[in-house]
Amino acid sequence: MIHGLIVVNKEKGITSHSVVAKVRRLFDTKKAGHFGTLDPQATGIMLIALGQATRFFDFYVKQEKLYSGLIRFGYATTTYDSEGSPQAAKQPINLFQLDLEALLAQFRGDHMQLPPIFSAKKFKGKPLYKYARRNQDVTISPVPVKIHQLSGRVIDHETLEFSALTSAGTYIRSLAHDLGQKVGVGAYLLELKREKIGSFTLQQALTLGEIEAWLAEGKALQAVIPIEKLLDEYPKMIVNPVGRRCICNGMALKASDVLKIFPAVNNDFFRIFDDQGKLLAIAEKEPHAMSFKSSLVFPESDPGD
Repeated sequence: MIHGLIVVNKEKGITSHSVVAKVRRLFDTKKAGHFGTLDPQATGIMLIALGQATRFFDFYVKQEKLYSGLIRFGYATTTYDSEGSPQAAKQPINLFQLDLEALLAQFRGDHMQLPPIFSAKKFKGKPLYKYARRNQDVTISPVPVKIHQLSGRVIDHETLEFSALTSAGTYIRSLAHDLGQKVGVGAYLLELKREKIGSFTLQQALTLGEIEAWLAEGKALQAVIPIEKLLDEYPKMIVNPVGRRCICNGMALKASDVLKIFPAVNNDFFRIFDDQGKLLAIAEKEPHAMSFKSSLVFPESDPGD
């Protein structure tokens, strides 16, 4: 089995589930999953994990994301995007007359955001969109989000081109809807592209067609970032055979079993390797002690192999 990450450039009109299913078929594996969905009409970067890389979900799902797209003003829709039905008659708007900087400034930084009712966010174990499709009323609670950067450019009287760097969990559809409410005429997300997740960029992403072509040429591994190269923002630690046994048996790793750390910086998490270059675990430094406790341990062999 291949263990690693594929940076996919999702095309418009397909679901995130379909992307994962296609990757499973291409690589002939049951063990694949995504680190964050994109709406069917959205395009851009998705991270698809294979094998043991699927266990990195908690690390990658929290990373910042960069989006760009278009917001259309004049009315709001039921889904907060172009797929929904108008919630009111269209109202006239001239974005050129707005103080755009003052408007966008109100949405930068930390605030509470209400997720769209048509979304994959869970309520009592079910995605919200399932309740919405059945016209069932649910109480949606706002969640804390952070918009690190937000800029825009007026394209025409009713269309805004934007760029937004956001925290994990931020809904751009909700941002579009809320901007429309603030202006007073309603708005919805017309187009969306995800350009970056953490350090992964759209420039390094491959379409499903490109991945399929690489596989046909026998270049499958070139499409996959090996598990040993993931989470490279964490320092790499090499341990001796005693440390290897400690890690593999779920015991705390002692500083005396560490051969080398690079870069030698302070950090909460470390990538633990043996002296043969095999990734053994992701470990967290114990508070107030020179020992390390494993958060993830990678077995000698995967049950799915």
